[in-house]
Amino acid sequence: MRLRAKLLLAQLPLGLALIVLGVLSVMAVSRLSRQAQLIFENNYRSALAAQRMKEAIERLDSAALFIPVGRRDLSGDQIKHNRRRFESELKVQEGNLTEPGEAEATANLRHLWTEYLQMLDHYLTLDSDDALKQVYFAELQPKFTQVKDAADEILSINQDAMVRKSQEAGNLAQSIDTIMVAATIAAGLAGVLLSGSLTNRLLRPLSVLSQAVNRLGAGDFGARALVVGRDEISDLAHQFNAMADSLQEYRSSSLGELLLAQRASQAAIDSIPDPVIVFTPDGNILKSNHSAAELTTGGHAELAAADLFDRLTPQVRALLNDARLHVLQGKGPYMPGGLEDAFAVTIGSGEHYYLLRATPVYEDRGEIVGVTVIFQDVTRLRRYDELKNNLVATVAGELGTPLHSLRMAIHLCLEGVAGPLTEKQLDLLQAGRADCQRLQTIVNELSDLARLQPSANGK
Repeated sequence: MRLRAKLLLAQLPLGLALIVLGVLSVMAVSRLSRQAQLIFENNYRSALAAQRMKEAIERLDSAALFIPVGRRDLSGDQIKHNRRRFESELKVQEGNLTEPGEAEATANLRHLWTEYLQMLDHYLTLDSDDALKQVYFAELQPKFTQVKDAADEILSINQDAMVRKSQEAGNLAQSIDTIMVAATIAAGLAGVLLSGSLTNRLLRPLSVLSQAVNRLGAGDFGARALVVGRDEISDLAHQFNAMADSLQEYRSSSLGELLLAQRASQAAIDSIPDPVIVFTPDGNILKSNHSAAELTTGGHAELAAADLFDRLTPQVRALLNDARLHVLQGKGPYMPGGLEDAFAVTIGSGEHYYLLRATPVYEDRGEIVGVTVIFQDVTRLRRYDELKNNLVATVAGELGTPLHSLRMAIHLCLEGVAGPLTEKQLDLLQAGRADCQRLQTIVNELSDLARLQPSANGK
């Protein structure tokens, strides 16, 4: 199985979890929809029929009142229309009996409606206004009230059922919400865990391959990736193993050993903090370290060794040529005389001082095959030397003034300016004058030394 198919298979639990959630959601929505549909079919239509029957009986009663006032022409059509309307709605109600007590209430309404129609037919045959009024208030109007109350009872039964079923639907919705939340969490966790487990199993060969690569990078050429399968990762592992075999064979060859020796020598040069340049006998640069590139005019840290010499300052190039020729002429190593031979090179925003040392590189037969030049950084020693000179000059200058005053005071005392002296006081002052003379000699020597040091450093 290829890697793409395996990765798709790892996502299958999440897909199944989504399908399960979708099925549960559809079932929940369908159940709520059926609940709402039952409310409409069983109760809403009956409540609407009861409401319409109440309106029809009220209009029948209003039409009956038109007759005693002499408006039979208005009552006839209204009575026919609302009589048919009440009968139609009553038949709808009789075909939709779903709640407890609804059948008895509907049968009672049918009985009262039949009696009301008989009374209405008798009422319509009367001609006398007095008789009409007597029959209406004595028989027809009470029966109208009974029919209306019976319709109200059916309306109340269905309204109560609608409220109850709405509450049941709300409770069902809350239960479904709880179930859906729990199902979502459970399905999500199960899908993530299963997918994670399958993914880890699929990516385990990558971990094996990564460990083998790290071991090979660390120099263990015997590292191999043991991956079984027929997917892209196993193919990559086989290619890696073939590459590792080739590298191991290459490393065991003489060319590999030579390259290792060159890398070791370059690593040794790079580990030296001072700039190092290795020349061939014909003057070409063979090797250099990163510090040597900082001596160039641009300070290129990644400058190639072949381009290094042309970017050095003229002063540095001249010193390098002198040192290289000194060694190649068989005069032995080129060594500086002291700090006075140090030369300055500006690196970045600061000035550094270097002493040049050059030593020959011999082959097995004793022939010189190269020259190694090291720039010894003596910037700190130069700074210390300057501090020492400044200190000597400062000490000589600061001691001269009080020493002169002290000598003058001793001289005046010996001359008797401050009064006569005893023999013992005279001896002590003469000893002090001798010591002041010796101290003055030391100060003079320090002053001479301070004047000579800058001159020597400037050579």
